[in-house]
Amino acid sequence: MGSLIGRSRRFDVIVVGLGAMGSCALEVLARRGKRVIGVDRFEPPHSFGSSHGGSRVIRLSYFEHSGYVPLLRRAYEGFDRLSREAGEVLRHEIGLVAGGVRGNIVSSGMLRSAREHDLDVEAIDGRELMRRFPQFTVPSNWEIVVERRGGFVRPEATIRAALGAAKRQGASMELNAPVAQWGSDSRGVWVETASARFEAESLILAGGAWMPGLLGSGAPKLHATRETIVWLDDAGDPAWQSTAMPVWLFDRGEEPAIYGIPAFSGMGTPRGLKVGLHGRGPTVQPEQAQDPPVPAIVAETVAATAERIVGAERRAVCGAKHCLYTMSPDTDFVLGMHPTQPRVAIAGGFSGHGFKFAPVVGEALADLALHGKTGLPIEFLSARRFG
Repeated sequence: MGSLIGRSRRFDVIVVGLGAMGSCALEVLARRGKRVIGVDRFEPPHSFGSSHGGSRVIRLSYFEHSGYVPLLRRAYEGFDRLSREAGEVLRHEIGLVAGGVRGNIVSSGMLRSAREHDLDVEAIDGRELMRRFPQFTVPSNWEIVVERRGGFVRPEATIRAALGAAKRQGASMELNAPVAQWGSDSRGVWVETASARFEAESLILAGGAWMPGLLGSGAPKLHATRETIVWLDDAGDPAWQSTAMPVWLFDRGEEPAIYGIPAFSGMGTPRGLKVGLHGRGPTVQPEQAQDPPVPAIVAETVAATAERIVGAERRAVCGAKHCLYTMSPDTDFVLGMHPTQPRVAIAGGFSGHGFKFAPVVGEALADLALHGKTGLPIEFLSARRFG
């Protein structure tokens, strides 16, 4: 350790993890003129964690908890600012339809959030959904909510934009450098990799699926699950393009919800209709994200899609990948100060629905690292709720 201490570098803030949340935190801190370094075990954007796959759903009428809506409004602004600075569209507002059987938690929760926050949504039934969008096949009495401001964001492009902006503002980065250990002392905090030591006034931990090993004692118990994403060949079908099909999410009761994002120009490969079963995957160690997709889960995903998308059973699978969810005990985020480390801000447990918040989480983390508090409404996400 002595040799590392001798070569240590001093910063205002260290950010560990440069995926969705860490990259945006790094950008905000650099924009505020702080001397900041980001440390990542890989070279982001990459496909080893939770921030890849070409697209992520974004929506305002949040059925999970209406407290997320003010954060989402701020996140929309953040994506648009990053888009302007990068000269690249990151947020695509193509609309979203979601729901299920009468009384389903998705549509009822969306309508509740819409009432509380005066959001522009429309309640229709399954018959009307199929009239507007013949791509879908659902029972005619299903309860569906249409949100015009829903759509998708592009994860890899967002991370590139945030890291590019951070670098232009003077941020440093240490890549391909897993954290060996971190701690605090009388001078602040420190982080060590295999070859370097960094010291700072404060630390942000945003390590995704590696958070369980980073957080240490006294923190909420998080675990990673491995989820399977499947792409079905669009075969050039205009009905499967983002110009004709909205993003969609259908509740399946006790079974995992099925969601889909249509093909869009510039999506890269694999290309096609992207579909997944939300929360279907097993608990794993992060390194297991690189295991080959399980054929049975791919088949299950295709079958669930074919129940709701006309002609899906005839389309070939043109790609399948894994991504990681990092689950909190209650599936809400863990965002705030570390329960036992007053100089450490944490962001984790995004439970498969966090990417859409990346810009506002970056702002909150920057506030926490610099001031120990934030004016953003994140108190309901504090680690203190677990005792």
